[in-house]
Amino acid sequence: LEAMRKSHTAQELNPFPKGAKLNWKKCKDMPTGMIYAQTVLIRGNVYVGGGRGIGSDDDNYLIQQYSPADDRWSTLPPAPVRWFGMGELNGQLVIVGGET
Repeated sequence: LEAMRKSHTAQELNPFPKGAKLNWKKCKDMPTGMIYAQTVLIRGNVYVGGGRGIGSDDDNYLIQQYSPADDRWSTLPPAPVRWFGMGELNGQLVIVGGET
């Protein structure tokens, strides 16, 4: 349970550090924690969505956007349907699959 309570946390990794050691940096926490979420990078922003809410079996329609430049999260309007995949097409966020 302790790990699930902390699943709203975010970390950033610099894969090309000066020297031989990788550098992890604590980012601002996500406004709403989620598990089994998917991520997509579009135009320098990270989009996290889908999955389930923490401690819930309910599908999550939530999509959150992270701006690494500002270390800031935004909550976007919820998706209109349940979905299984998230990707980028021509700079746009796309959700695919789903159930009704």
